[in-house]
Amino acid sequence: MSIAFPMSFRRACLPTLLSLALSACSGQMVPPADIDGATTVSSIEPSQKIEDSNYSAPEDPASRASENADYLNTPNLAGVDDQQAQKAEDQPLPMIDEEPTVAKQSDIPENGVNMDSDLGAQPTSLAEEEADNIAEGNTEQPVVDGIGTETLKEVNHGARPVDQRIPFDQAESADQVTLPTRRRDPDNETQVAFIPRFSDPSQVPESYGGLTVSDRACRTELTRLGVRFRELEPISNGRSCGIPHPIEVSGFASGITLRPAAKLNCNMTRTFAKWVKNELVPTARYRYFSGIKEIHQLSSYSCRKMNSRSNNPWSEHAKGNAIDIGGFILKSGKEIDVRKKSFFAFREKGLLKAVRSDSCKYFNSVLGPGDAYHGDHFHFDMRYRKSGYRHCSL
Repeated sequence: MSIAFPMSFRRACLPTLLSLALSACSGQMVPPADIDGATTVSSIEPSQKIEDSNYSAPEDPASRASENADYLNTPNLAGVDDQQAQKAEDQPLPMIDEEPTVAKQSDIPENGVNMDSDLGAQPTSLAEEEADNIAEGNTEQPVVDGIGTETLKEVNHGARPVDQRIPFDQAESADQVTLPTRRRDPDNETQVAFIPRFSDPSQVPESYGGLTVSDRACRTELTRLGVRFRELEPISNGRSCGIPHPIEVSGFASGITLRPAAKLNCNMTRTFAKWVKNELVPTARYRYFSGIKEIHQLSSYSCRKMNSRSNNPWSEHAKGNAIDIGGFILKSGKEIDVRKKSFFAFREKGLLKAVRSDSCKYFNSVLGPGDAYHGDHFHFDMRYRKSGYRHCSL
């Protein structure tokens, strides 16, 4: 009983003793202080205040800034001499988000900036620079004249060597200046594609606007009939006048000459050649026992309207689809004019009547001679009519 009592007493007094010990070690305590009205911390002040009167708190930069407004604008001039430092202090620093200062117009030299002199390049005149850049002088390819023809000529062959050419500034005229040439290098030559040109219109492929299959067949038949002709360039005089693939006819089989040569389309030429061979020549031999030597034509291709009146439709002459015949010369030398004959000119009138009647088998229109617009010639054409009608003035 006597031992249990001291043990219980010790246990009851132990917390009190520990609290007193902690209080003695912690010094003077201050109640908690508020920070921003929300968070609290314990503020502990020192038990001993600093009594040294020689100690001073560091200077507040904010207070210095208020006294001297240039405090934040002073640049760092460490390692800079006095002259440069003074220049840097006199020049204010740019403000935040301020655009950099653009050079004034007065900062640019009056004559501009010479980039060649700054880079150490030798100045040259414009004429010398252009002379050095002419394609004929600096090209690696030969300069050829006569492209599109059968004869080509190399114009820069045998040019004066570079070391023997007359300088540009010493030449008295432009003809004395020989531009430098370079040796050709076939391995590094640039291949250039050219559009083909054809001196003969009959050799132009159909894909390039040349003759169609029917045009070539027509020309083959003309050759078989003995027609003398040559190809012409396309004729175009507006939407209503022209011949896509015209030919110039100068004669027929058996030595017959057409004067002057006529410009016609191939179909009209073929029909006329058949009429001459099958009808005109046999009729002349039957009437005069002589063949035909010459045929005189008065009009072939002509861009005009019917009867040369402006309110009429376009004539078949505007398409090379018509021909006007004014007379014949026999191989015996006799000349036959197709104009109206006298009463006693029986053989001539019989020949002209046969010409008119036989021609209606070949041509779609046969007019004259003797009417108001065809008084001195026969008019033959291949005018197309939907009904298939043939007009013959018998």
